[in-house]
Amino acid sequence: MEKLVIYCKTYLNDFMRVRRLKESIDKNNIENIPFYISCKEGERKRLESILGNEGYTFIPDEEIYQVKNPVPGWEEQMLIKLHIFGKIEADNILLIDSDAYFIKPFTYADFIAYDNIPYTIIHENVQVSEYEAYLKGGNYSKTGYAKAVRAYREIFGGKSNRIYDYGPNPHLWNRKVIEDFFKNYLEHNNLNMEDFCFAIKNQFGIHFRETLTYGEYLLAGKSIDIVPCGPLFKVYHWKELYDFENKLGWIDEEKIKQTYLGIILQSNWS
Repeated sequence: MEKLVIYCKTYLNDFMRVRRLKESIDKNNIENIPFYISCKEGERKRLESILGNEGYTFIPDEEIYQVKNPVPGWEEQMLIKLHIFGKIEADNILLIDSDAYFIKPFTYADFIAYDNIPYTIIHENVQVSEYEAYLKGGNYSKTGYAKAVRAYREIFGGKSNRIYDYGPNPHLWNRKVIEDFFKNYLEHNNLNMEDFCFAIKNQFGIHFRETLTYGEYLLAGKSIDIVPCGPLFKVYHWKELYDFENKLGWIDEEKIKQTYLGIILQSNWS
């Protein structure tokens, strides 16, 4: 059983981005933490033509999880991520998206606090709350995300009144939390993950979220010690945010790496 691995679920349109991610891992992974990539089996040859076949272990999506009902691709991705511990033998997994890349060397100590307990990314996302107001004219407490947090908290019985963010990507998950959720919540309620997904949509009118499934279940159930940390990567959620910080001269990797391990330029705009 590995102590920690890195895992990226990717798609055909993101293969150039995942090449950048892999190159950054090759450069900065000084303790050789194992790296796994998955995509559809039918896309494997194209992936290998861009990445080669060294420096990572490939897993077909179909061997991790196959959806039983028609769902959008982004929901299928979340379901695959929530089933990844069934395929990869690791105590902890850093789930990283294709649009991320590391900007400085990293080791196990950046992710594991003690006794194989990972840091838990949990924080009030005050910066995004401010930017939501100033750049987009919104109110973070009234966003779909805030509504989803309240719904998950009602489902799992969490006690906090604060709106916590369990990201952004990459996400650091522990096997005990996922196995506890599957056994003591899903099986106890005679549900599978897709049942849970559709029930949330129907009962609360919100989108299913893998990060809230993990984070809010951990917060309520305390399957492992919670050792808090902030975001691991600097994430540019929106083009407006990137343009704002770029205009101020804040997009400087040497300065960003003082706080973060990497950068994400979200693929929905970059």
